[in-house]
Amino acid sequence: MKKNFLILFGVILMLFSTTAQAAGISIQDNRATADYWTGRNKSGEAVFVPTADLDMLNLQIRQKSANTIVDLVNYPEKVYVQWMTNKITATMAIGKFQNAEVPKLFRNGAPLTEFSFTQAKKNCGLDALPAVCVVRYALTTGRTNLRLLPDEVGWFTDESDTHYDQLQGTAIDPGEPVIVLIDSQDKEFVFVETRTYAGWVKPSALAFTDKATWMKYAAPQNYLTVIASRKTIPQGKAFYQMGGRVLLRAPDLQKDGSWAINVPTVDANGILIEEGLNIPNDKFVVKGTLACSENNLIRQAFRFLGEGYGWGGLENNVDCSAFVQDVYRSVGIELPRDADKQEKAMARSISLKNMTREQRLEILKKSKPGSLLFTKGHVMMYLGTDDNGEPLIIHAASSYYTFDGGQTAKHYIRKIVVSDLHFMSKDKVEMIDRLNSVGNF
Repeated sequence: MKKNFLILFGVILMLFSTTAQAAGISIQDNRATADYWTGRNKSGEAVFVPTADLDMLNLQIRQKSANTIVDLVNYPEKVYVQWMTNKITATMAIGKFQNAEVPKLFRNGAPLTEFSFTQAKKNCGLDALPAVCVVRYALTTGRTNLRLLPDEVGWFTDESDTHYDQLQGTAIDPGEPVIVLIDSQDKEFVFVETRTYAGWVKPSALAFTDKATWMKYAAPQNYLTVIASRKTIPQGKAFYQMGGRVLLRAPDLQKDGSWAINVPTVDANGILIEEGLNIPNDKFVVKGTLACSENNLIRQAFRFLGEGYGWGGLENNVDCSAFVQDVYRSVGIELPRDADKQEKAMARSISLKNMTREQRLEILKKSKPGSLLFTKGHVMMYLGTDDNGEPLIIHAASSYYTFDGGQTAKHYIRKIVVSDLHFMSKDKVEMIDRLNSVGNF
């Protein structure tokens, strides 16, 4: 009996330990609610960027983002070989694949071979680019992965990993306008530019169309924005995440209270067919965008709370920069895709480098809720300070480290969580002391 009790106690202890590790840095009390933070921010309903000023702000962001946000509407109809070379090599460089050395990665559970690495780069066709390329116009018909090289098999840092595919650039929503430049050598991929990323996609994910039709989506006059963390339109079909836009067929609600929309589909030849549908006017979509206020940023961020982390948008989830990009897009602000580019795009930014912890805390306590905090490779949204004066954040967290008795342990969170800034990286430095800057608009 005593032995059975000890076994049972051991199982309970293991379960408790596993639960505690899963909770990790995540705060679970009322501070992990939007109401807690919006209630503390009495001036947070005020609009800080009027709708009429969003176009100008987004132009300024695009100018500060070193061409990482593409002006699709004014994209040239013809591009030349050097343009294409620069675009393709810049995409390679995101994963450091432009180097000759074979990266220490795993493909299909085995070390990446020189042959596979060389073939993927050769498939880009850099040595056979045409002197002039007449661009093509297309829309995505579903959630679409953009790859850094034209290879659909994942490249991972660990032989058993399935989450962190180093070839994954990002994922884009259905109905996104893309510029198609060239085919891969094996014709299995095409190289495209989207509003915030370039990469290789399967042509089967696209519906090709003429420029005039494409422009309706590239510069929509009437559209819905998805404000839920995720939504399928129609039910169970095309998967959108927050910030995704849906083209309206009519600017006003129908008599039955629904929205009349167009959803891009494709015929047998890959040509666009616009499918007309009606969807409910529910809490998951809004015409145009939400009002650009601090409290709306907070509410939108909390719509993701507890959902999974998805490297580069894999597994129908978001990583840290996609999370804040989606939240900000839902109020009309178009951020670049990656954290380092987002840091450069801030209208107002305060560097925290070479500051003491006390100086950092003083700046944070004066920062607006909804501000973004940046460190190398990570971005977080600032919520404010709690009743104890502790600055808290909401972010798409991948992992953190603990150190006990000389032993280092890495713990995966892989969720959107609320936390403080005391979790550690592998260099034993707390996040509060690793922050590079705080930025806002």
